[in-house]
Amino acid sequence: MTRLTKQYDTIAHDEGVWTVSWIPGTQSLFTGSVDESVKRWDVTDHGLTEAYKVEGQGLGVISVAAHGSGQFAASSALDSLIRVWDVNDHLNNISVIEMAPTETWTVAFGPQMEYIDLAVSGGTRNTVAIMPGRRRSKAGKREQFVLSAAYSPDGTKLAAGCMDGSVAVWDLASQKLLGRCGGHHKPVRSLTFTADSRMLLTACDDMHVHLYDVDNTALIEAFSGHESWVLSVAAHPGGAAFASGGSDARVKVWDMATRTCTQTMAADHTDQVWGVAFSSTGSHLASVGDDKRLVVYAVA
Repeated sequence: MTRLTKQYDTIAHDEGVWTVSWIPGTQSLFTGSVDESVKRWDVTDHGLTEAYKVEGQGLGVISVAAHGSGQFAASSALDSLIRVWDVNDHLNNISVIEMAPTETWTVAFGPQMEYIDLAVSGGTRNTVAIMPGRRRSKAGKREQFVLSAAYSPDGTKLAAGCMDGSVAVWDLASQKLLGRCGGHHKPVRSLTFTADSRMLLTACDDMHVHLYDVDNTALIEAFSGHESWVLSVAAHPGGAAFASGGSDARVKVWDMATRTCTQTMAADHTDQVWGVAFSSTGSHLASVGDDKRLVVYAVA
């Protein structure tokens, strides 16, 4: 059974923290805040160390992500700019992509190591754009993407969650819609595939997390327990559990085998939890919220 133990806790930003993402293969992570900055944090045996700060993310950072190689990072801000930079040299801006107003929200890197794909969910435009990276020239747009986007770990599928509660899954090779996952009727703000790419977890304002069979886009289970909106969901890379964060200021851990909540962390945040993320090895979970805090848990 997956259990959390709080390891570190810090006031990470001057204002609410909306997003968190680990750098794959490292014990470092990024946080993004309404204070218009992204920070890199290194997790050591002695605590949390702020490695650097990327400022100028106009109007606040909505989403931050790191490529699987651990070399590149990207952020999406309310100023409708996508910024891509070198993880180890934050002054080296690789690209700044300007989108139309309100047409950027979540950013997600594809899992491929030989090239870079960056998915950007399109906010009010109801699209997601696949931005081509190095050694790749192909780009595509797929309808009905709004708030959230995620690649499957095997790189074959892309999923998106929408403001109206609909969830769509596409096959990337054929660029065809595999289907839509029903059951939610309010905004789906976060989603993630399980490690085997066979199932999809969605977090919704209806206070539920849904688990879907990807191939059939069929609902397997609806998880209830949060007392308000579920804002974030993260699957453990080992496949045995997932975590969720909500407007009720709680972080919850759920067992995939028994389909039950096994742990609730109710005392670590005092405001809504916007982001939860497991490290690539599954040894740590990080959570961030409107209380400006970054909490890092050891996972056992």
